[in-house]
Amino acid sequence: MDFNLTDEQQMLKQSARDFGKKHLEPLSLEIDHKSIFPASNIKKLAKMDFMGLFYPDEYGGLGMDFLSYILILEELSRYCASTAAVLAAHCSLAAYPIYKWGSEEQKTTYLPMLCLGEKLGGFALAEPGDAPAYAPDKVVATKDGETYRLNGKKYYVSNGGVADIYIVFAVTDPTAGMKGLSAFVVEGNTSGVTTDKYIEKMGLRGMPTTEMAFDNAKASLLGTLNQGSAMIQEILACAGVAFGAIATGICQTALEASIKYAKERVQFGGPIARLQAVQWMLADMAANTHLSRLAIYQTVNLFEEGKSFITEAAITRMFVAKASVDVCMQAVQVHGGYGYSKEMIIERLLRDVKGTMVSENSSEFPQAVIAGNLLR
Repeated sequence: MDFNLTDEQQMLKQSARDFGKKHLEPLSLEIDHKSIFPASNIKKLAKMDFMGLFYPDEYGGLGMDFLSYILILEELSRYCASTAAVLAAHCSLAAYPIYKWGSEEQKTTYLPMLCLGEKLGGFALAEPGDAPAYAPDKVVATKDGETYRLNGKKYYVSNGGVADIYIVFAVTDPTAGMKGLSAFVVEGNTSGVTTDKYIEKMGLRGMPTTEMAFDNAKASLLGTLNQGSAMIQEILACAGVAFGAIATGICQTALEASIKYAKERVQFGGPIARLQAVQWMLADMAANTHLSRLAIYQTVNLFEEGKSFITEAAITRMFVAKASVDVCMQAVQVHGGYGYSKEMIIERLLRDVKGTMVSENSSEFPQAVIAGNLLR
């Protein structure tokens, strides 16, 4: 397995880094403090052709590989994780299901708008209950001629309130629990679709998450009836790798900031970088960042070869979730009181990195996926 990047991938990676430094970093503080949706950033990403990077050119994408997309997310998240999260939800949670399971009509209708950044994608799975299909206000789909009508409520909708096209999971077989779920494409301006409440989050505050209500809202079936449960695992695996890349980018920023601070901060007659305790923390941070990146690349390789990647994505997600929080906690330790204050970005990195692993907020915890596939 060769993880050496091609010249094209190296150039793309550098392009994303330069873009993030110039356009994302100056706005990142305000986006976080005021929970601002980074609309201007998203428009600029569209102009860079980042909104449909790994989708075929016949649907408006650039036809590049999945790894290139992952590299972009990692670089962008070094400067504004909220913007990277909006992009990841758009590409992995909204565009991917349409590309993988959509009819040719759905693909030609929706993918070009999504890939060109003319429309933004959102994702609605979680409900205010134990799991989708079990809540009192669960979203239920009923057949209405050639389409369906949705009724119920969703919680923690990714890109909620700002997306134009949503992937929504609804009950089509009330007797089957989550195995009776189906996926639907719902246009955001459809009559009967309303945003009930914006959810204030600890981190990734620029990526809107909302509660949404569906009142006889028109929807188009995606894939086949009652296929939703199987689709959820693959969609969340794809998204888990994407958000893992965002976590790794955050870790890289935390590591570089900590190295710089350790060299500059003087205590006890010299820079704290000479203290073994600090050196050990930096070493741990570097190891966790490196291993997270390798785990992500290995899962991406399976995806690109067309092999099953769901278990590996869950393992990667579980490892990165712990490793990335450890990295950012150690960054706070290296920075001392300044790391805990809002005078530096470290506390934001810690808040953002935690959000990368709970962003989809579904019952499909990685441990359950891993154990289920091991014991079947």
